[in-house]
Amino acid sequence: MRKKIFVLLLVVSSIIPNLPVSPLTKGGIKEWLKVERGGIIGIALAQQAGEKKESVCVKCHSQLGGKFAEPVKLWNESIHKEMGNNCDGCHGGDPTDPARAMIKESGFLGKPKITEIPNFCGKCHVGVKENYLKSAHGMIAAKTGAPNCTTCHNSHDVKKASLDLINEKSCTRCHTYEKPQKIKQALAGSEAEIARLAAQIKDAKGSSIDTRRLEEKLFAARNAIHQTTHVLSVEKINAMKAATDKELKEVDASLKIIEKEIAKRKRIAIGVMIFCFAAAGVILLYRKTFLKPESWFKV
Repeated sequence: MRKKIFVLLLVVSSIIPNLPVSPLTKGGIKEWLKVERGGIIGIALAQQAGEKKESVCVKCHSQLGGKFAEPVKLWNESIHKEMGNNCDGCHGGDPTDPARAMIKESGFLGKPKITEIPNFCGKCHVGVKENYLKSAHGMIAAKTGAPNCTTCHNSHDVKKASLDLINEKSCTRCHTYEKPQKIKQALAGSEAEIARLAAQIKDAKGSSIDTRRLEEKLFAARNAIHQTTHVLSVEKINAMKAATDKELKEVDASLKIIEKEIAKRKRIAIGVMIFCFAAAGVILLYRKTFLKPESWFKV
C-alpha cells in the first residue's frame, strides 16, 4: 500500500506542474500531448541533424591545411555554424559528393567578387540588403565595393547581429563615431528589453507553455530593428523603435498573464500534494488503529 501511495505522489507531482492552463495553450491534456509530442519529434530531428555526415567541403579544406583550412577554422566560431548554415548555404555546390561539390551543375557559386557581396548575402538577408542598398554605405559600395556586409560582420567568422558591432574601433576605420553612437544609444533600450523578454519566454517554455506566438512576435521585433539599423538614419530608426516598443509591451503583458497562471498552477499542485499526503496519513493511521499489525502492509 505504501508503495502505491508513493507512486501516486510521484505521478501527481510530475504531471500537475506541467499541465497547460495558459490561454495560449487552450485544449487541456490533448493540447499538452500535442505540444509534448512536437517537442519529442523536434528533439529527434535535432539529433538526426547532429548525426549528419560532415560536409566534404569542411573535410577537404581541413585536410589541405594552411590558408585553405583557415575558412573552416573561422566558420567554426561563427553564428552561421551555430545556426546550422554550412559552406553550401552560401557558396552552393553539393556538400555530400566530392566530385560534385564545386561544379556549376550543383549550383556552386564560389567566392563572390567584392561588388557581388551584398547580393551574395542578400539571398538570405533580404530585408537587410534592401535597407543597406538605400543607405550611405550601400550607395558608396555600389561604386567602390565597400563598405559591404563583410566590413562589419566579417566573412567566414560571421558575427551575430548585435549592438556590440557598433563600436568606436570599427566605425572610426572609415568615419567619425558620432552618428553610429547615436544609433546605438537609440536602440540600446529596445535590445535590452528584447533580451529580457527572451529569457522570460524561455522560462515559460520550460513549464510546457506554448510560446510560439510570443517567440514569433519577438523575432519579428528583433528582425525589424536589425533591418532598419542598416538604413543608417537616426530618424527612421527612432520611428521603427516606437512601433517595436509597442509590440514588446504586448509581449510583456502576455508574459505577465502566463506568470500568474504558472503561479496558480503551482499552488494547485502543492494543494494536491498536501491532500495526497494527508490521505496517505489517514489511510496509514486507519490501518494501524483498526487492523492487526501483521496485515498493515498487505495490498
